[in-house]
This record gives sequence, structure tokens and C-alpha cells, in this order.
Amino acid sequence: MKKIILLLAFALTAAFADPEGIFVDVELLSGTKQRAKLMGIENDTVSLGGYIQNKFTIVKIAKKQFKKIVDEKGTDLLSAKKVIVTPSSSSQKTPVVKSSSSSSEKKLPASSSSQKIAPASSSSVSSSSVSSSPVASSPASSSSVTKPAEKAVEKPVAKPTPKPVKTVLVAYTSDGVEQSVADQFTALTTRLLMEAGENPQVIRKSDIKNCNDNICIQSELATYGFRSIYFGEIVSNIKTDSLALNLTHAFYEDSLPMLHRATINLSRKTAFSDAITNNKLKNQLLDAQGKDLIKSKNSRSYIHVETDPDGATISRVDKDAICKSPCTFVTTDTSRFNLHAYWSVDRHLWGASTSIMPLPGDTVHVSLKLKRVAPEIRIMTFPEGASIYKANTPITKRSKAIAKTPEKIPVYNMGTDSILIRKAGYRDTLINFFVAPVSQIDLSIDLEKLTDFDEIEKQNKWLHDKKMQTIGEAFIGGAAGTILIGSLLMYFAHLDYSDADDIKNDLKIPGAVKGTNYQNKVKENKKLVNQGDNKAIAGGILLGTGAALLGVGLYFYF
Repeated sequence: MKKIILLLAFALTAAFADPEGIFVDVELLSGTKQRAKLMGIENDTVSLGGYIQNKFTIVKIAKKQFKKIVDEKGTDLLSAKKVIVTPSSSSQKTPVVKSSSSSSEKKLPASSSSQKIAPASSSSVSSSSVSSSPVASSPASSSSVTKPAEKAVEKPVAKPTPKPVKTVLVAYTSDGVEQSVADQFTALTTRLLMEAGENPQVIRKSDIKNCNDNICIQSELATYGFRSIYFGEIVSNIKTDSLALNLTHAFYEDSLPMLHRATINLSRKTAFSDAITNNKLKNQLLDAQGKDLIKSKNSRSYIHVETDPDGATISRVDKDAICKSPCTFVTTDTSRFNLHAYWSVDRHLWGASTSIMPLPGDTVHVSLKLKRVAPEIRIMTFPEGASIYKANTPITKRSKAIAKTPEKIPVYNMGTDSILIRKAGYRDTLINFFVAPVSQIDLSIDLEKLTDFDEIEKQNKWLHDKKMQTIGEAFIGGAAGTILIGSLLMYFAHLDYSDADDIKNDLKIPGAVKGTNYQNKVKENKKLVNQGDNKAIAGGILLGTGAALLGVGLYFYF
């Protein structure tokens, strides 16, 4: 009878007493710092103890996850080959952590309307850990087990079978959606988890008492040994007639959870068929698990666009005109993109832009109000002073630059366009851009310096030809002016000669009196002849010079 009383007293003492350990300051490689009780370091595994919701819980973390473990004396225990925690009383020893880790793993009852989760009592947890601890036996019993243990070491030990990951799925909650829809998605996700090799236990949020959010529920489930926890949520999107299906996955590989969140958009009218089509629901589960998705055909999305006023051209950045508003077009792109609407009247541009995200299997409605815009392209290069050419034709020595940087160029036509930037000593840069109905489009280009000898020689030859052509154009322009002036002088000389001939004919009339009037006409005739000669000589010289300049200019130009 006395032995039974002593055993009960020992069990109660072990049940209500805190497990022994030393207080240490730990720091993980991730930067997390914490003060906890060190229960032991064994087989590259660190066992730490602490209170979680008024329960003493022991967790195991791989030794490689720690940056340092420092005791109260400042000693780094990571450098020690083996750490054994010495309790304050010789009657209690807990150097091995394996038996204590079972105290943090409890069974979660199945979810039902009448059955709720109830945490196990601390006394039952502590007593189970003490009873399973091999150190709690007497010295005599330990000595009797020593020899068989030594013999057992020589025999090959079978590897322990890993325990299956405990999985729980917190049923889908709904916001603006019927509960039956949420229940059916819960069943579908459960089936997919079972096909993936997990055996999930399904519960509702109401099964976890005193928890109003997912974080609290996640922490509570982790204390029951669940390592894979899923949360489902359905949110209604009234504007786009669609549903957003959210699945959050918390996986405990060590003591800290890894979180993944995956979202898919489904049509409200055909939610279930849309979820099954192209493996959308399965891909969402794979995404939440951090795995590669199943490649499938893209779903078609519909974009309906209306503008005020109607008749605007609808286009995307990477595409030409799509349709005239109001209109609906189909796309397989599920990423966010910009949509533009513009309307040109008498070289006056009206436009608007917006950003949209297509919903697979659903229709996105877009309404745009056009306003007056005057787009300009501001082109800047580093360094400055580069020539800007249209890129629709090859650049030759006869090509004319439309501007030099920095410069603003007005545009009147929407859509894609391209320019070529050229500067001596730098590589040619081709710029493709989209002219959107906005006030200003900035293009900033960093020019790359030429280093290849052949490219430098090719550019120098082009610059030389361009310079010679410029000189030729100057000579041709000078020749044109010179020839024009020479031609005018020759024409004026011809007029003078014509007037002189008229006077000469008057002097030949018979019976003319050779008086003062006669002598004046003779003088005027000579004067006109002299003027005509001078003008003819000057005109001839200019015509000759112009011809020479024209020849030289044509030589340099071609």
C-alpha cells in the first residue's frame, strides 16, 4: 500500500511540475530572437520549451536553423558537441526530449455540430511524458538494462517509419455567397487533397473556441500537432459578376509556418464548371502548396467597352486598333494590361486610358469618357545632341534628321511607331514605342559607346559621306543662286541691247536732222550698248561660276 501511495505522489508531482531546463537566448538564421528553456541538444536537433496559451510545450528545431544559443553565462551552446540539461533536483531528470515532444501532439476530434475541440489537461500531458521517460526509472533498473542495450547496438537498427503529416481543412467561408456553394467547394478541395495523398480532417471555424481570426485558429491547431492547415474563403465581386476563391496554406516544417495564398476568379453563374475547366481548382491547390502548376489552355475572357462619345478606336499598347466603341472583344490574356480609346476629328485628338484585369470565363465592363489631349513625345538622350530619324526607311547619307535631342515632337496619329537615334561615336539605338492618348510620352535613352573597330570605321565613313553631301548641297545651292543672278544680268543686257537697237533704227530714218536731239540719241545708244556689254560680261561670268559650282556640288553630292 505504501508503494502505491509513493508512486501516485511521484506521478502527481511530475504532472504539475514544470519540465526542467536552462533559460537561453536563441537566434535563428532568419533573424528571429526568443528566450526559452533549453531541454537538450541531441542528434543535430534542439529541443526548446515554453508556454503557449498557458501550456508548457516543447518544440524541436533542426540545429542548422540556429545562428546562436547563448545561456545566462554568455556561453554559446552550439559549439558544444553534446548538451545535457542538469535539473535542480536529483530525483527528476529530463535530459532526453523525445518523450516530452509527445506532450505537444494531441488528437483533434472530428468536426460535427455537437462535438467541439477540447484541449487535453496539463496533468495528463505531463504524466504521459514522465511515464515514457527512461530516466525516471530507478538506478537498479537502469543498470539491468545496460548490457542488453550494448548488445543491441551491434545489430542493425531498422529506420523508423515517418509519421504522416497531419492535415486539416478549415471549411470555406462565404461573403455574399450561399453557404451551399461554400460547402460544395469545401468538398471539392477535400477530394483533391485526398487524391494528392493527404487525409484531411475538415472542421469549421466555429469548432475552435475563443478564436475569431485565422491566426488564432492556426496557432491553436498547431498545438494539436497539425502541420498542414488550409483555410478557404469565397468573396463575391458584384461589379464583374464573378467570385474570388481564396485558399491559404500554412505548413509547419519546423516551429515557424510557411504561408502560401492562391486566388482564382470564377464566373458567378458557372462557378463549378469554371473551377473544373482547365484544372483551375487543382492549380490553385498546387499554388497554395508551393508546387508547379499544371499547364493548360488559356481561358477566354470578354472585354466590353463603351465610350462617351461613341465611335472611339479601342487599342492595346502592344496591338493595333481592335474595334470601334461600343464593342466587345475576346482575349486569352489573364494579366493586367492598359486599354486605350481615342477619337480624331480635324487633327484634334480626344482620348482616355484605363488599366483592366480580365477574368477567365467572365465579361469585364469598361466605360471611358474621352477628353481633349495633345500628345507630345519628349526624347532625351545621354549624351545629348543625337540625331533623330524616322525608322521606317533605311538611313543613308541623304536621310534628313527630324530633330536633335533633347526635343519635343508633336504627334497626331495613335498606335505603334519607331525612331532611330544616331550620334557619332555611339551605337545606333532603335526605339519602338506606343503613342497613347496622353499629354506627354517620355522617352529616355542611354546611348552605348562604340568599341568595335569595324563599326567605328563604318560610322566614320557614313559621317564623311554625310559631310561631303552637305558640302555638295552648299555648292549646289550657291551655284543655283549664282546662275540665277547671271541669268538676270544677261536678261537685263538683252533689254539694253534691244533699246539701243530701237534708237539706232530711229537714227536711220531719212531726212533726220543731225541736231541736238540726234546727238542725244547717239549718246543714249552708246550708253545702252555699254550697259548691255557690262551686264552681259557680268552675267556670263556668273553663269560660268554657277556652272562650275554646280559641277563641284554634284561631284560632292553624288
